[in-house]
Amino acid sequence: MAPLSTNRIAWSYTDAAGKVWRVAAQKALTDQGILGGAAALSTVPPKPASIKMTRATVRSAAGVSRTVPLYDATQTLTTSTPVINLNYLENSTAFTWVGSVIPERRPRQSVTTQST
Repeated sequence: MAPLSTNRIAWSYTDAAGKVWRVAAQKALTDQGILGGAAALSTVPPKPASIKMTRATVRSAAGVSRTVPLYDATQTLTTSTPVINLNYLENSTAFTWVGSVIPERRPRQSVTTQST
């Protein structure tokens, strides 16, 4: 398949407390209608960097894993279809939800370590 467009749009994210924030989202993903959210007005405040968005883990048939944002903290990919198309190796590839949701309140961990 041809790769998906990487154009970004203003989109809404609803956090676990119910507050709505404006974020940038890839239009080709939001057009698939399974990640939640809606077009955001310019009056919606931007999401603070301190809030880590809820994400879902998806996997391709080739075993490649990715995470995708869920634009509503209560959204899951199982509410509609568990398949989403993402760009992989310059093509649009089907990825399937593996049942894993990473909540926004999960503590951030450093991926590097420092030696003493």
